[in-house]
Amino acid sequence: TPPPASQPASTPTTPPAAKPATKPADTATKPAVPSPVEQVAKTSIASLYFIRVDDDGTIRRQEVKRSISSSDVPLTDAVKALLEGPTVDELGRKLISLIPSGTRLLHAQVRGSTVYLDFSEDFMFNNYGIEGYAGQLAQIVYTATSFAAVKDVQILIEGQKRDYLAGDGIYIGKPLSRSSL
Repeated sequence: TPPPASQPASTPTTPPAAKPATKPADTATKPAVPSPVEQVAKTSIASLYFIRVDDDGTIRRQEVKRSISSSDVPLTDAVKALLEGPTVDELGRKLISLIPSGTRLLHAQVRGSTVYLDFSEDFMFNNYGIEGYAGQLAQIVYTATSFAAVKDVQILIEGQKRDYLAGDGIYIGKPLSRSSL
């Protein structure tokens, strides 16, 4: 039946308060977007390798399981965490890093079972001598090969393959595995 003549045809016959009742059903199917306060950073547990110097001067690798921020590239996350060095707690346990201060990871790429890690020039200058170079390489190789898919590590410096760290000291011209250190 047509509306009464006293009411214009364009005026709704239901009160405005009744329309919002359909809103919850419409928004219930849309995914909720958490506010920045509600967003939780993703973390993972990584095996990082630091160095412990015993009282007799013996240099030993030591694995540390650490919760780190994670992205879609966990190996890169682990190496970057390693480059940041030991935490205050780890320093308290007499763990150090022999990786030269200021070293940055420029690029990482996995090809087959080899990871290519490209470091800044800082990686070439270790103040601890030949033992320091051996220790920094062990830290990198052991951390990277803690991932099941990685068997060895090719070190690059500023995008270039180099034959040696420390002049003629330590050969890095081919991929390094745990057994080669």
